[in-house]
Amino acid sequence: MSSEAPTYYKQLNTPMAFVLLSWVLSIGYVLTLLAQLFFKPETSIISKTTFAISLLCAEFAFYCSAVIAYRVWFHPLGKYPGPFLAKFTDWYSVYHCMRGDRHIDFYKLHCKYGPVVRYGPHRISMNTSKALREIYHVRSNCQKSQLFIVFSHFFKVQSIMTTLHRKEHALKRRIVTEALAPYSLKQMESRVMQNVRIFCDKMIDNPIDKNNVWNSARNMSEWCGWLANDIMGDITFHRNWKMLESEDHRDVITILSRGVGGLITMAHMPRLLDLKLDKIFFRRATEDTYKVEKLSTERTNWRLGQRDNIKERDIFGTLAAVQDSETKRCLTREELIAETAFFIIAGADTTGSAMTATIFYLLHNPNCYQRLQEEVLSSFTSLEDIHSGKQLDQCLYLHACITEAMRLSPGVGGILPREVLQPGMWVDKHFFPPGTDVGVSNYAIHHNIEYFPSPFTFKPERWLSDSVCEGGVSVQEVKLAQSAYSPFGVGRTNCVGQNLAYQEIMTVIARLLFLYDMRIKPGTTMGEGSVELGPDRCRKDELQTWDRFVSYHEGPMVEFRPR
Repeated sequence: MSSEAPTYYKQLNTPMAFVLLSWVLSIGYVLTLLAQLFFKPETSIISKTTFAISLLCAEFAFYCSAVIAYRVWFHPLGKYPGPFLAKFTDWYSVYHCMRGDRHIDFYKLHCKYGPVVRYGPHRISMNTSKALREIYHVRSNCQKSQLFIVFSHFFKVQSIMTTLHRKEHALKRRIVTEALAPYSLKQMESRVMQNVRIFCDKMIDNPIDKNNVWNSARNMSEWCGWLANDIMGDITFHRNWKMLESEDHRDVITILSRGVGGLITMAHMPRLLDLKLDKIFFRRATEDTYKVEKLSTERTNWRLGQRDNIKERDIFGTLAAVQDSETKRCLTREELIAETAFFIIAGADTTGSAMTATIFYLLHNPNCYQRLQEEVLSSFTSLEDIHSGKQLDQCLYLHACITEAMRLSPGVGGILPREVLQPGMWVDKHFFPPGTDVGVSNYAIHHNIEYFPSPFTFKPERWLSDSVCEGGVSVQEVKLAQSAYSPFGVGRTNCVGQNLAYQEIMTVIARLLFLYDMRIKPGTTMGEGSVELGPDRCRKDELQTWDRFVSYHEGPMVEFRPR
């Protein structure tokens, strides 16, 4: 496909011709009113006091009609299918953001309309592996969407997660990558393992008296979230939240979830922020977002004050001290606050969600559970042998189970949009003009039958070739699945901490299987789909998640019995 932009390129914004048309219609309406009011006052149906209101309403109505007509029938993206409402307003996206079902809606839209869907006036969702590569490739002609600017409404600067401009993102990424380098993480492993041990002990009522009985059930969404946040607090700030042992800070998870959900909702209606209307339309979300900013500031100030007292390496210490190799610049205090928020939100939430999903799907698929437990027990003879390293990496079925769980229930199920830059961009044989937001929904492509046969079935074997695993698939099928897999993103903006996340999850799951037998508490259905939740959430063996940019979920309720 030619890389040149088509000659029929048109502006995304409503052209002046349509604005002028609305003015002409308004003027005609005004002249009619004036003629009636001043030349035939005795028969006039309006009064002078209502004339101004009538004029304003007419102008507004004609203008809206012109905008809608242009966006529906004359817009350069008008040829792409999608919901009618979404063609002319982003309130369609706001509605699904508030419902928490954006990921499900993207899946349904692609099932109905095909691989290219228009879900907003200037927004396109695609559902192919080629689009995934071309949109998020390091050399693609796009940048992060203007949606991410909403972050600066609450924080003074952008973080690595929200920075739009490539050079600035590259600088921040180099610094954050240094903080998450393997040699840095190795020095923090002891603090990770300390939290993992506490977590495993907390799965039974009395860790000292390990009777061979089923213990009271644990809500794994809560416990995995507490573990992930405690680990992130320890390795980032050298300051543990102590969520596993105390209730004092457990509300942080709820605040983060609502705050981030509010951010993605408000990002689709930035005018409300400009007009200071967010506190009216999104009052609680706005309050929670400011709480996230306050929390990040408090943690940053505390850690800066402890700079001389903490000698061991942590992520924040590296971020504060490292100097970019190219620009020789260090992060400012405001940038450290923004990065702190990034680590609090992204670092803990996605890891906790992946742990929860893995446990959920294993316990809803007994054959997979039994096979994985056999792999763990045959690979390790001692509990303390289970930690990051070569021996754990050789547990291929464990890795496949985690990968499959994140395919079915990705931590970020919606779209990470990218804005097309000048002079436009070809994506999978489609040309999009500058200003278009394009992206791929993780949930939608992870359930695309072209890449994943039986897309709602938990099948770890789809990630293992038959040459290394009994019941595996061909090498070509593995490569096809890998081409459409993106729970951590792809390209230059993928998650810099994904290796850390995998190591944490593998260690936790392996230790639980080594120590305990597990089962869903009899009679409980928390986390499962049901007809009561609606036709889109009726699958019993699918972990139900609510898209708040990151995932919110409840359950499953799991009982543990010492082995």
